[in-house]
Amino acid sequence: MQRTQFNYSLLLLFIFCVSANSFAQKNKKNWDPAILAKANTAKDDATLTVEEKKVILYMNLVRLDPAAFVEIELKHYMDSTKLNDGYTKSLIKTLAATKPMDAVAPSKALNDFAKEHAIKFGKENKIGHGNYKDRIKNIIGNYNNAMAENCDYGNDNAFNIVMSLLIDEDIKDLAHRKNILNPIYKFVGVSIKPHKGYEWNCVTDFGG
Repeated sequence: MQRTQFNYSLLLLFIFCVSANSFAQKNKKNWDPAILAKANTAKDDATLTVEEKKVILYMNLVRLDPAAFVEIELKHYMDSTKLNDGYTKSLIKTLAATKPMDAVAPSKALNDFAKEHAIKFGKENKIGHGNYKDRIKNIIGNYNNAMAENCDYGNDNAFNIVMSLLIDEDIKDLAHRKNILNPIYKFVGVSIKPHKGYEWNCVTDFGG
């Protein structure tokens, strides 16, 4: 009798979880199709993977409409992960004070630049930007001498990559968040590659 009761309880719990998830999905706000289309600048870039294209898509969504990003993506993310720390709260404040800006477009030169670094540091089990100032010497002039680089580790899912960089936990100057939300940047390159120590690393390079 106890075993039957236990299985019945599990069944009720399963039904509740499925119902709650369905309710959350039905009530999740959706993006304006026009904004989605405007954000999808990488859709025709054959050099990028699906997830790399999505990284650009999510970064563009937060750039094009920061307030909507909070309501549609960030709050849903916080509900699903139960994350509600100081960094997440500061991101809400940042986006509330951020004005909409232009989307970034993919650049083959920046894609190649990001790919080279992601492959190299992934194989060598390293993190960070290495000799960044030397690496950009031959390319920065093409982007009005304005470039920046973000690196994320442990994620191969585009949404999780972008959320990690925006929340920027334990990064005191919030450099990754600032790079994504900097209107000076007009172009971007993205590469997600395997990493010996963290399984995955994603490099995004921005150009002015």
